[in-house]
Amino acid sequence: MARTWLRVTLASLGVLALAAWSGVTAAAPPPGVSASSPAAVQITLPASPLMEEQKILHVLNRLGYGPRPGDVERVEGMGLAAYLQQQLYPEAIPDRAVEQKLKNLTTLTMTSAELMREFPQPDPKLRQKIATGELSRAEMMEMFPPEKRPIRIIGELQSAKLIRAIESERQLEEVMVDFWFNHFNVFAGKGAVKWMLVSYERDAIRPHALGKFRDLVLATARHPAMLFYLDNWMSVKSDFPSRPGGKGPKGLNENYARELMELHTLGVDGGYTQKDVVEVARCFTGWTIDRPREGGGFV
Repeated sequence: MARTWLRVTLASLGVLALAAWSGVTAAAPPPGVSASSPAAVQITLPASPLMEEQKILHVLNRLGYGPRPGDVERVEGMGLAAYLQQQLYPEAIPDRAVEQKLKNLTTLTMTSAELMREFPQPDPKLRQKIATGELSRAEMMEMFPPEKRPIRIIGELQSAKLIRAIESERQLEEVMVDFWFNHFNVFAGKGAVKWMLVSYERDAIRPHALGKFRDLVLATARHPAMLFYLDNWMSVKSDFPSRPGGKGPKGLNENYARELMELHTLGVDGGYTQKDVVEVARCFTGWTIDRPREGGGFV
């Protein structure tokens, strides 16, 4: 299963070493138990110099966004090992209160194409009309009220992140989603990315937050938000014919290849060369977006 590898690894490393001071260890899955089931990771807590409440506070602060009123007592009641094991399987944790609140943020379930249609970018010519007095700001606001502008997409995504961080019972999942979202960063202010951002978190990051790293890299590499942000959608071989008027792709673009090695995988001192960057960029030519200005998908 997609999440099996990281779940077992998290547990075997003391939940990614975040709970190291709590003395967390993990045993191998018992005979006959699938590695993808909640019973697969058997967490045990050896002796620790920390008091029980200190261990719980440490885990709540490191594996989540800190304790809420009643959290320490709740974890103490169920046992720290049981809490850690539960967090590795967020899909099995009821989170109805959060799900109910998220229903009010309607953009979270929309496709990029739907978002582009519902929240179009105002015509730049309107600014000129305001500057010349042909159109008043009040008329502009009436034509494009705030609730119908692209900024609503970003606002609702930010609200969802706060709701989940503060209220979700799936704390480890939210921490990992935020971590990977930051690691595989894209910029909402660049072109069409703002309409792709909801799908990027929902479809590329969140499903793999506790899964295999290779699946996460592939999902982000193929997503239109990453393809657009790092210009790979325009990357073609150097002798690729231009469209009439010189429009369209203009040769090899190294942005994604360099980011992939420098930031996403190997690191700045990963031992690769400029030639490696070029060769990786060549490998990704042809990975593009179908109708990027209309919210199309990977092709």
